[in-house]
This record gives sequence, C-alpha cells and structure tokens, in this order.
Amino acid sequence: MTTVTIPQSIYDAIIAHSREGKPEEICGILRGKGLQAFELIRGQNVAQDRINNYTIDPQTLLLQFKFEENDYPDGGTEMMGIYHSHPISVAYPSATDAWNAHYPESIYFICSLEFDDTPVICAFQMLSHFESDQLSIDLPALREALDFFEIRPDSHIYAYFHEQNTLTPAVLTPIAQQFEASFYLLYHLDGDEIVDFETRVVTIIEHEVFASI
Repeated sequence: MTTVTIPQSIYDAIIAHSREGKPEEICGILRGKGLQAFELIRGQNVAQDRINNYTIDPQTLLLQFKFEENDYPDGGTEMMGIYHSHPISVAYPSATDAWNAHYPESIYFICSLEFDDTPVICAFQMLSHFESDQLSIDLPALREALDFFEIRPDSHIYAYFHEQNTLTPAVLTPIAQQFEASFYLLYHLDGDEIVDFETRVVTIIEHEVFASI
C-alpha cells in the first residue's frame, strides 16, 4: 500500500472542519506535490443535498491552476488532494463519490465521523475506466444478473460494488480479471435509455495516510 504524507496540522484541520459541518458533508482541497500535502484550503459544499453528497465550489477548484505557478516557497505544486467528510458512515468511497471522481491524479481523503470520538481519515485514488477495445461491458447481461442500486432518489444513476478478493459472479469475471482492486460498476439512465458514454468502472485504490509532525 502506497503512503500519502500530510502534516499533522492538516490532518487535525480536516477533522475540525468535518466536526464543524456535521451533519452535512464538508469539503476542500489540498495543495501539494505527488503524495505529499503542504496546505489545506477549505471549500464550500454547494451540492443540493449536502447531507449525503458534496460538490466543491468552483472558486476553490480553480485554485489548482494557481498552484502550478512557481511563486510558492516550495515551488510549483498541484491539487494533490480532495477531502470531504462522511458524517455518519465509514471512511470509504460511496458510489456517489466514485461517480463524481473527476480527478484521477488527485488523492481523495475521506474523514469518517461515524464514531465522533474516534474520527478516521482514509485516502484513495479513484480511476474511471470506460468501455473500449480493452474493456468490454455487457451491460444488459450485467443488469439482469446483478443487483444494482440507485445512488440517489431520482438520480437515475445505478451502481454495483465488487470488493476485491471476494467471490466474483460469473457475468462479472471478464471485468474483474482486468483489475486488481475493488470497483464500482455504474451507469446512467436517461428516461428508459442507457447513456452509453456514461457507463463506467471506477476502481478504488487505497493509500496509507501518514501524519507527519
């Protein structure tokens, strides 16, 4: 498991922000380089349903382009991380998190306050894979054989989660053999029609979090 390093002050700040926002989800970004974070920037959660979802405000996301400039003491950096909270659930990406994971080069930090006295921060990389010559998704067969669930009421986005090292349904084997990771299989309906270009597999790769002093 690859290690992500963040200062203890940032680790504590994520927890503090999460507690302040509860019962809503909070969010923000981390400036850094590679797998090391240097600075935390709080964002505003502008999602319609902030209890169960998060969307970082555009002004905060636009800072990623400023990070690439060389006018920081530590040189040119990047948006190395995106963080948000799970006020009452575990520190693991939800299907909604996977659907909204648009930054494959960033690390996604999740702070769980399921047990408020013992907050947990975990880190993940989420990579989206779309149907291609290398990845074939027989969605009609998968929908018939697997129990998909709708992500949010009236979202028309459906998901199925496959955990690594568990029994793989036969219909899912061709996909599972291509990834050494847990993954979500997701698709979007527009009315009764499947939106083909929005069908995807999102792999979940966990990283160890090291809080440095």
